[in-house]
Amino acid sequence: MSDPFQRLQEIERQCKQRADELPALDSNKDEWTGIGFRMAGIELLSRMGEVSEILDPPEYTRVPGVKPWVVGIANVRGSLLPLLDLQGFVTGENLPNRKKGRVLVVHHKGVNTGLIVSEVTGMRHFFFNEQAYELPEIENRLKPYIKQAFERDDQFLPVFSFHTLVEDERFLHASL
Repeated sequence: MSDPFQRLQEIERQCKQRADELPALDSNKDEWTGIGFRMAGIELLSRMGEVSEILDPPEYTRVPGVKPWVVGIANVRGSLLPLLDLQGFVTGENLPNRKKGRVLVVHHKGVNTGLIVSEVTGMRHFFFNEQAYELPEIENRLKPYIKQAFERDDQFLPVFSFHTLVEDERFLHASL
């Protein structure tokens, strides 16, 4: 085969033949993806698009004159990030050991914040047919932030809305 064009056609034919043997990339649009985390002993989910980053708790500086759930301000790659104890805000009981928690970074409507939770359980995938149409019994203080839930293996997993949290007037007024 001395003709370069014929050689390219032969390579293309071989590529197409071998491509049939490769596993297909599953781009299932009927799938919901989120981040699993624990707060106050409750396993929750958050929509993947609401969390921009997950960090170990960084060094921070305390801020005077703020509510007890405001942990402080951290310098994360040259940007100031307010750190807040999510459990402390929602339940009134601060995490006992914030340094062992994880930070979920949320950017919404110009508000950038790092929310400390006790544990991040990882990425979770659900099919939309696993969505629960009745919300499970949940603590009253969580209800304003729970908009949906998923059910799998007889376990309900509520979806916590960080966007609703950031839009909450009580959340925005952190000073004493």
